[in-house]
Amino acid sequence: MHFSPLMIIASAIAGSAAHVTLQPSSKHDENDLITGLDWNDTSPALVERNFLARCGLGFGKCSDDGCCSTAGYCGKTKAHCRSPDCQIDYGHCDAHMTPDGPPTSGIPRPKVGKVPYGPKVVRSCVGAGNIALTFDDGPNKYTEDLLDLLDKYDAKVTFFITGNNNAKGPIDTPGMPWASMIERMYQSGHQIASHTWSHQDLSKITPEQRRIQILWNEVALRNILGGFPTYMRPPYSSCTEKSGCLKDMGNLGYHVILYDIDTEDYRHDSSSAIQGSKDIFDKNLARAKASHKSWLVIAHDVHEQTVYNLTEHMVKKASKDGYNIVTVGECLDDPEENWYRMDESSELTILRKTKPLATANRVISHDGRCGGNVTCRGSKFGSCCGKNNYCGNSPKHCGFGCQPNAGHCQKARHTSTVHKHGPEKRPATSDAGSLLPPGLSVVELVLFAALASSAGDLLRLLVFALIHESLG
Repeated sequence: MHFSPLMIIASAIAGSAAHVTLQPSSKHDENDLITGLDWNDTSPALVERNFLARCGLGFGKCSDDGCCSTAGYCGKTKAHCRSPDCQIDYGHCDAHMTPDGPPTSGIPRPKVGKVPYGPKVVRSCVGAGNIALTFDDGPNKYTEDLLDLLDKYDAKVTFFITGNNNAKGPIDTPGMPWASMIERMYQSGHQIASHTWSHQDLSKITPEQRRIQILWNEVALRNILGGFPTYMRPPYSSCTEKSGCLKDMGNLGYHVILYDIDTEDYRHDSSSAIQGSKDIFDKNLARAKASHKSWLVIAHDVHEQTVYNLTEHMVKKASKDGYNIVTVGECLDDPEENWYRMDESSELTILRKTKPLATANRVISHDGRCGGNVTCRGSKFGSCCGKNNYCGNSPKHCGFGCQPNAGHCQKARHTSTVHKHGPEKRPATSDAGSLLPPGLSVVELVLFAALASSAGDLLRLLVFALIHESLG
């Protein structure tokens, strides 16, 4: 007769149930659970409390390329691996995915212009009559609609770009929409700035990790534009002098930009709550007249209400009160040639163009069609021109038959590698969620059950056996 692991452990539980009383979960344990796992009807409360799956301070690193979630559990789902929640010191995260191409660390970084570089911090604009609207954390799913709205009002803003956060994948990945959006930002007259690679708190990581956060984002932006910004905003506005962060930003040639109006849109992302952010904006503008004051405003294009509600309100209110809506560089009276550093080895010429693409012998597609002198670069339909003369970002547009003279075309993307200063193993990018130790045999389960000291432990083993049988 064949005895499955389930039968063996169920028998063990039955034999011990008379001697052990099950204890209810504490409130603290409930707060530690991770939601959104791909476990069907299996209780995450039982699976994730297994001590073999814990990670973080006091537990150590995950094995088998597992990601360490913000709550301290190993796994390979997006919930475990997405940055910035994934713990980069205790497992693999999407933050460890490196952008393709040569490093930017050797590019000269002269400090030009009159805007201060780190370790000094910029918190406000100069002069009067301007409002610099800024948007952090994107691009993401709402950004394209935000660009449409800004075009409607001919408003120019600054985007602080994050390279790989919220499980969106690297911004320079062929076939994804992010590169096309960033091209469009630039072609539309918006300023592009850095918000780091994966949105880590720069004051809480090592100096080498800080360099990675900046340099990898530079590489990805260079892969799209041919250069990278000289302006940055630290995630969570956290870059302290004590940690060495501000000095590091200065050494890397960055202006560190904060703000003097925080819309707090991250707190108000619902139709009923967004009025709170509108009130913050309006009350600040009421403190001074446009003839005497300028403002530097922070918002986030990853929030729905910011894109579809707050931004239009800010644009209308600013115009009504007599302000010009400008980029950060403009509000600091910094010439545009100081906003970026060029990679002279790059074949991309987007940042080198002194005129919009539409006047450089090519026209940006306005209806999704491409070919001839009509390009997809900078269009809202996607940056690749497929063999059927339509713009898009899918493999059929960017792969075989793609027209390189009318848009981007996909090159073979290398498997993400990890630099010598990064983690020792390749990152886990699977959406699978198995926490069961691989290769667990029936004999091992029996021995494990024999060592268990409570029915609670045996219940955990029972769940492992169920998963083992379903996967086997």
